[in-house]
Amino acid sequence: MSAAVVTRAEILAVIQGNITKVVEGARGTEISPEASLKDDFGADSLEIVEVVSRSMKELKVKVPRTELSKAANIGELVDIFERFAAA
Repeated sequence: MSAAVVTRAEILAVIQGNITKVVEGARGTEISPEASLKDDFGADSLEIVEVVSRSMKELKVKVPRTELSKAANIGELVDIFERFAAA
């Protein structure tokens, strides 16, 4: 039995939802793929870790920390999640 395929749109929606729940500076704003958690929403490192952890758990995707540090914005984070969801 194979795992369910997760679409890019689903990954983005999960990450956006977790950003809204965790990062106070993102509440009530549009969260675009071009946005940076740190620069645009003022997220600190603990909030970023929380967003990523919640998203990995919800999507049932394991992403190595070394890969996560490469993401400069939300769209790149979605790219990384998408790559590991397909693995």
